[in-house]
Amino acid sequence: MLDNVQTLCKVTNGVLRQGDPQQKIAGIMSRCKAVKPGQVYFDVKGGPGSDENILVALDKGAVALVISKHKKKLPFNNHKISVIAVPKVWDAFWDCVSYHRDQFNIPVVGVTGTSGKTTTKEMIASIFKKKWGKILKTEQNLNLPSFVPGHIMRLTAEHKAAVFEIGMNRRGHVAKQSRVIKPMIGIITNIGQAHVGMLGSKEAVIEEKGSIIKGIPKNGYLLINADDENSGKLDLSSFQGKTLRFGIKNKADYVAEDIATGLDFVSFKTVIYGKEEQIRVPISGKHNVYNALAAIAASTLLNIEVKYIKQGLAGFRRPKLRLQLVKGINDSLLINDTYNANPDSVIAGLEVLKELAKDKTSIAVLGNMLEQGVFTNEAHQRVGRHVQELGINYLITIGKLARQIAVGARKHGMPEEKIKSFDQRYEGSFYLKKHMPHRAVCLFKGSRAVYLDKMVEYLKDPAASPQTIQIIR
Repeated sequence: MLDNVQTLCKVTNGVLRQGDPQQKIAGIMSRCKAVKPGQVYFDVKGGPGSDENILVALDKGAVALVISKHKKKLPFNNHKISVIAVPKVWDAFWDCVSYHRDQFNIPVVGVTGTSGKTTTKEMIASIFKKKWGKILKTEQNLNLPSFVPGHIMRLTAEHKAAVFEIGMNRRGHVAKQSRVIKPMIGIITNIGQAHVGMLGSKEAVIEEKGSIIKGIPKNGYLLINADDENSGKLDLSSFQGKTLRFGIKNKADYVAEDIATGLDFVSFKTVIYGKEEQIRVPISGKHNVYNALAAIAASTLLNIEVKYIKQGLAGFRRPKLRLQLVKGINDSLLINDTYNANPDSVIAGLEVLKELAKDKTSIAVLGNMLEQGVFTNEAHQRVGRHVQELGINYLITIGKLARQIAVGARKHGMPEEKIKSFDQRYEGSFYLKKHMPHRAVCLFKGSRAVYLDKMVEYLKDPAASPQTIQIIR
């Protein structure tokens, strides 16, 4: 285990400049203000400007420092503090995280993809908890390289399994995390248009998502969506593990049939261990069948009993701000799906809106979708086309970019009087407060930076608790 300075030097290929090699350590940290007593602080910033960070870390109780070999002068004179010099501090930090991960021989699943990562991860975690009790999972959706080390370092001998989300916002992120997480099972939920603006092309996004295979061992598995066109374009020629598919429409190893959806559930039949089983998950939306199938597939590859799979999915709780159902003003139903947005996830949300509204008035309240780059107008107009094609009664857009959603809806025949566009969130809130139809069903969805959840809070039933949004189950 990484429990003393001597081991730390060995793992990081570092040189001990001062201190006791037998000094006990109680973890590692790269953020000075988050250091806990007994931990090692990694000076990832480096240079003269990092002196203040080092002093903060020491004040927090750091007993050792890892610094660049090029840093000659230290901002303190305490020779009891162990100081290890390394070629590259950030690489040394990840070496320690990888070393810690290697100490645990437990089932590990890694989940990446454009949409559905958090939901799939939570479904798997719910099943794992039924089977093993003590498990580790990515907290919330903190799935970028800056957060993953913290998740992995929480692994202890008490954990019987783990499931991690693998996110990205630049090239190389997925491979870097996968190599350290080392998942026995990797899942790509789907590959859409999100992050095209950052990586430059759809092909680059496909390549990046596919790089999860870099960390899967030869005896591991990759699960991909058989119905997702872009997943079919993955280059898996170098993958030495086994690839399996889940889907609804196309040929797959894990298939769902007889799908039914309701206000707060989706149900379907699928074959598990050669026997047809009825599955019910307490979240609406046909697209969540794919997430459930991925969770089932991962569970069967780990030989988890059917009873735990069914219990875990039945006990699943949807993540915050994802298809939460809220009682709104004028007896309306508000669908709070505001955590984030990309074209594919918005279209999936619109399909849920259509399913839940049935003969009631349907309203799509859609905000800016960020990170679309040169495809921004095209992406927003594509969503607008689906608003019209699905027969949504009214469209309200929030933000300047989202005006292109209205453009797309108009192009495909949505009447002008059915569309309202506002640059500011409060304008849309005031409008709906005044004009909300009786028993309307409203979907709220946009990128996190638009904070459309504040509109939901403003428009919820006044009888609901002022501290919390009332969830209808």
